[in-house]
Amino acid sequence: MDCEVCVVGLGVSSLPLLKLLQQTGTDFRVVTSAAFGIWQKLSEAKENFDLVTTIESTNYSWWDYDYDFPFYTARSYHEKLLQELTPELQARTVFAAVGRVEEADGKYQVFGSSGELLVSCRRLVHAVGFSPDQDILGNLRRIAETPGTQHFLIFGFSDTTNMYISRLVRAGHRVTIACRHFHVVDKIGCTHGNSGGPFDQYEPMQHWTGPNQGAPNVTGILVPLPIKGAKVGSPTWLAGKLTSYVASLVGLAEVLDLRSFDTEYQQMASGLVAEGKTDVPGGLGYLVKQWPVDEYVRFYSDERFREWMLRENVLLNDIYFFLQQGLVSLFHRDEVQHVAGKKYRLRGEEVEFDQVFHCQEAKHRTLDMPNICPHYSYAEHLFGMWNKARPNLFFLGTTRPYTGAFGCVAEVNAMFVHRMITDHCFAQKISAQFPSYLHRQRVTHYVQASEPDKLHVHWAGMHMLRVSEVLGCDLSYAEARKLGLATEWMTGPINALRCRICGPYATEGAAAKYRRSCAKLGTNQMYLNMIYRTWGDRLVVASWLPTLLLAAGLGWRQLGPAERALAAAGLYFLAATPTAPSRLRGFLLMLAFDSLYHTRAWVMLLLNCLQLLLSILCFLCGSTFGVPLIFRLGVVTDLVFLVLGYLSFPRAFFGDMRCRSPHKQWLFSTYLKVNWAVPHSAHYIALSFVQSAEDILECRKHCASDTKIIAKIENAAPTCHGPGVEGLRNFDAILQEADGIMVARGDLGMEIPIERIWMAQKFMIKRCKEAGKMAVTATEMLASMEDKPFPTRAEACDVANGVLDGSDMVMLSGEVANGDFPVQTCEMMRRIIEETEHAMD
Repeated sequence: MDCEVCVVGLGVSSLPLLKLLQQTGTDFRVVTSAAFGIWQKLSEAKENFDLVTTIESTNYSWWDYDYDFPFYTARSYHEKLLQELTPELQARTVFAAVGRVEEADGKYQVFGSSGELLVSCRRLVHAVGFSPDQDILGNLRRIAETPGTQHFLIFGFSDTTNMYISRLVRAGHRVTIACRHFHVVDKIGCTHGNSGGPFDQYEPMQHWTGPNQGAPNVTGILVPLPIKGAKVGSPTWLAGKLTSYVASLVGLAEVLDLRSFDTEYQQMASGLVAEGKTDVPGGLGYLVKQWPVDEYVRFYSDERFREWMLRENVLLNDIYFFLQQGLVSLFHRDEVQHVAGKKYRLRGEEVEFDQVFHCQEAKHRTLDMPNICPHYSYAEHLFGMWNKARPNLFFLGTTRPYTGAFGCVAEVNAMFVHRMITDHCFAQKISAQFPSYLHRQRVTHYVQASEPDKLHVHWAGMHMLRVSEVLGCDLSYAEARKLGLATEWMTGPINALRCRICGPYATEGAAAKYRRSCAKLGTNQMYLNMIYRTWGDRLVVASWLPTLLLAAGLGWRQLGPAERALAAAGLYFLAATPTAPSRLRGFLLMLAFDSLYHTRAWVMLLLNCLQLLLSILCFLCGSTFGVPLIFRLGVVTDLVFLVLGYLSFPRAFFGDMRCRSPHKQWLFSTYLKVNWAVPHSAHYIALSFVQSAEDILECRKHCASDTKIIAKIENAAPTCHGPGVEGLRNFDAILQEADGIMVARGDLGMEIPIERIWMAQKFMIKRCKEAGKMAVTATEMLASMEDKPFPTRAEACDVANGVLDGSDMVMLSGEVANGDFPVQTCEMMRRIIEETEHAMD
């Protein structure tokens, strides 16, 4: 079968190219073993993972941007892809596994796995993409089929690890991870040139909650760290020193020391780096990816979202929250030593695991082409797609975006390949300038890359900007103004839809669609923020000059003509030019309260203007008018906004993620327990952190009629429910709706004074007996038997007193879940109970 173009692989990366080839009437064929392979396999396995990527970045330009929830799951995304398999496209597709590719007489010959010739073509597009961990589907199946609660050890951190964690946590298993780099390097990689870049190259990497949703939904903290070459004391070096500290303030200090996962590059930046001759623009960037955290915070309280997530069996991908809540444990690889079989030593303690997985990051998969391209290298190909030495061979699916924008990157890359195939003049131009283009690519992206296997990883917005500039699809400010998109040009996301507004691949209605998309995202509210970031910090720093001169006794009237001219020039320079102090001040405040930058930027800008005017007035009049120096320097204003930022939106304050803690009740009680318990026909559900009767009613919506709900009382309130006893919030209403009460003394002891726990226990058990409801006493009943074969005398008395109080059940937890003597513990508790009941009779 002869054709002009053969595309090997039918997936996310090749689909936009196939549509373009259809539109231009190009003769093409597709050879693939399966359509959308990994997505199909995940759907067949019924694994509905949250993709943690927004629709604006994942969508093709022709897809709908009207949605309720701004991200896809594996199932919903696969369904969207399948809709693109038109009869015409299927008629051009050969479903067969490719064995090898050869070149003969100026044509590429594609052979099947059995050696048969499938297609002969003049141009070949290699669109195989990445090969996932070969064990992933088998391991996911093992997880789904594993009964009960088991302990899994996972080596390595990658996208595959995230999928395992989502499935394991959902199934109620314990998870321990051993890796050398946590999230920052293994999952994300390194990037370059992102600090201090053009505004429209940085902000589109953020996802927004919309104009009515409050603060912006920041993708993550970009942490530029200086490396060898940055001058000690330079702005880049100082920013790195500051943000290396900020990177540790992500709300995990209680459960994890991120510094133990530092790479040699981070360690180099934390001390005095080697002094270089020039600053390295941007330094070395690391991204602490917090997007799942931020999106889930938004939707945890959204009833529609929670119902949909339960109904569709969505698997959450929130590694930070899982770590924070103790569902996942993390160890550095050097802290885990193999002993024998599935037994490992973790920080000196031996642990026997039930299952052990080894994860591999997705790797480039290349066809067998020994005489054509035996060793593919992303760095040797323009945008990872084309090399002048092989003008008729193209690679798609090789660029991996940091922020999950695979749909947008795939479409823009497809435009480049399509134009190279169909536009001879464009192909000649690229061929003539190939050395300069490749040099620019190496300078802008690879000059500081520390890991050769991460060269294919790019910021989606920057990659699309570079490709669209070469294609002539980049939207200029002048063109945006003509189309009424000036504000959107400055604040909107850089995605495939934006690259369709002008240039050779412009589509009708793209400008209006982009405007509606930006309005839905609420990006236009950032216009004032842009003005503030441009002028606010400069105005503040400029105000310092006359204020400090006046403080030194050098008012306007004390200066001579030359000194006045010099002061005026200095004031103008500081106000009009970004300087190291203004950059550092802006950088600190941006990290500290990014939400206020967007929602209250106009207030900040107004105060900064007034501060500058006041400092100039005081300087000219030679009087402070009774205003203290600390006010005239703007210190009080900054402190007020820092406090407001922390109080109004804690997660924006240095990326603090502890603000999600109130949502742990839903995570434990509904998502983890109810979602697992109902399909497994559980007789009882112990609902954690019950605070009101509504929590019980919400749980019942998802349970079978014969499922009993036990309310765990773990928080207190200052209302009185009896003489001398500190009451518990809404206890009577909770008792009325629940089938029983669990006195969870562990967490309850964190809420009320420890000397009053016994009163709360007796009070709740008494009320349960009066209402005819079951009472369960739990926590630390035989705690010492976790590591000893016998309890303390006090613990034996505690169990007996629980029975004497009227408990229907006394519960063991850590003693049997983690203890070394689970059988002996159960036997001991049974003996105490039987002896107590015998004495009562």
